[in-house]
Amino acid sequence: MVTTPIRNESLAQSLNSPKTDTYDAVICGGGLAGATLALQLKLKIPNISILVCDRLSGNLPDATFKVGESTLEVAAYYFAHTLQLKDYLDKNHLHKLGLRFFLGDSQGALQDRPEFGTAFFYEPTTYQLDRGVLERDLRRLNNEAGVNFLEDCSIQNIEFSENEEFHTVVYRQGDTKESQTVKARWVIDAMGRRRFLQKKLGLALPNNENFSAAWFRLDERIDVSDLVPTSEEQWHNRVPGNNRYYSTNHLMGEGYWVWLIPLGSGHTSIGIVTWGDIHPFEHFQTYEKAYKWLEKHEPVLAAHLKERQPKDFMKMPKYSYSSSQVFSLNRWACVGEAGVFIDPLYSPGSDMIAIGNTLTTEMIKLDLEGKLTEKMVNYANSLFLSYYEQVLTIIRRNYQLLGKNSLIFFTKLTWDAFSFWSIFMPITLNPVLVDPDSMGELQMFLSDFFALSKRVYQLFDDWSTKSLNGGEFEFLDYLESLPFGKELRQRNLKKFDKTPQELKDDYLVTFELFEELAQVLFLLAVEDTMPEKLARFQSPVWLNAWAIGLDPEQWERDGLFEPKSKPRDLQRVMEPFNKIIVRRAKS
Repeated sequence: MVTTPIRNESLAQSLNSPKTDTYDAVICGGGLAGATLALQLKLKIPNISILVCDRLSGNLPDATFKVGESTLEVAAYYFAHTLQLKDYLDKNHLHKLGLRFFLGDSQGALQDRPEFGTAFFYEPTTYQLDRGVLERDLRRLNNEAGVNFLEDCSIQNIEFSENEEFHTVVYRQGDTKESQTVKARWVIDAMGRRRFLQKKLGLALPNNENFSAAWFRLDERIDVSDLVPTSEEQWHNRVPGNNRYYSTNHLMGEGYWVWLIPLGSGHTSIGIVTWGDIHPFEHFQTYEKAYKWLEKHEPVLAAHLKERQPKDFMKMPKYSYSSSQVFSLNRWACVGEAGVFIDPLYSPGSDMIAIGNTLTTEMIKLDLEGKLTEKMVNYANSLFLSYYEQVLTIIRRNYQLLGKNSLIFFTKLTWDAFSFWSIFMPITLNPVLVDPDSMGELQMFLSDFFALSKRVYQLFDDWSTKSLNGGEFEFLDYLESLPFGKELRQRNLKKFDKTPQELKDDYLVTFELFEELAQVLFLLAVEDTMPEKLARFQSPVWLNAWAIGLDPEQWERDGLFEPKSKPRDLQRVMEPFNKIIVRRAKS
């Protein structure tokens, strides 16, 4: 049931008016991005003066209707350690059992659908966040830290100074029509999809791709395991303790996926995300239509939801967008959804908050010390926006594979997960993130990896069009089934204060494994698309991973048989895959 705590009167009294007319930072928007930025700034710069202006007033109810409940390791580390909230999160929010995907025949039994996910919880912990509980508590924590918080506050305008004079924020509070002003050295837009500064400054970049979403919440536990009869003991036992509930569960079909996310308050979030070229938004833009859509495409889930009524419903057509700029030397920034909104398939939204907030905090700190440079601001913009583009591109390629066989889709998920842990996380969670010079030292390593990754993604695309459907996965636990991936995760996620040299040393080991993994994926693709060509790859195989592809006429020309490194045994990667791939008998 929804719980609404008794309003803290001392907190309520502190939310009525500014304590001064001038602040180091005015954050426009007090949702997840704005409230966490305020707390991070106070932890990093204790003497900084901050005003947060938020449009909401009163207590936020449990399961407040916002996106961003499922976290990945970057955001989880940011919340737990950068913001020092680990004890709070462990007590008030659910530990998450990773991302879980069900592919295959959506009209059939769930236990017959190929499954990708982990069977056990691993460190570092990730969380399923109840946004109402978290944002309510962040207001209290900010108040205790000395942040001034204005509720029921509508931003009317932001007037920029073009010199060292402070900017002016114009706002209205409550029902009054009279505008008030406050001065700010830094102004941060955290007002979400309103994107006030982007539109004011002509920076908004809409994403014209046809992807839309709608979602709702139920005031009860909806457990994916309840969709499978208890008599299916083997299915239930392969993830002990009925723990699939704690995953971000994805039910997937051609051109769509449906999420099920548990919340610590006992609610369940359920959403539909579609590629509009296959599933037009108009087919699920109301709850009644959404339920009928589920009856058609995910009937097992729909039958389980029958007679249940949602507590809310929200729709978001063409949800993704970006910006040409999110940070300025003129002392403004856009964070959270005021900056970019990425595709939600891998739950990266809070990661973008963590990265954007950390870069903003560093720039404000440097500015207050008189050390902020144009180089740093340009670096922050380039890093943040290129990270967004890379992750969006990686995610969007999945939609071409939805509805295809599990062998291709799950191997891509594996490549993506391992890349995230060992390439992206080390640079986003270590001090190198806010150091342009140190990041420059790593560029050669990253460029080499991205060139390899480009080949691998093209391999997946070509594989999906040429597949003979010769194999599939029934259940891929991408850590227990693939020990080399578990080692990779443990190596890269055990420490987050590494020097550039330590990161280089890790990358050298990591890249060796990815070089082997790319070759193994290529051999699996050859086996599934043109098995007669396997004779050209007699053991021991060692290839140029940067020349893989499914056009045999290009192999010699691209240098496939001219490796860039000394041969190594591929069995540590190939053998685990061979154990879990189910080969279909050839007709």
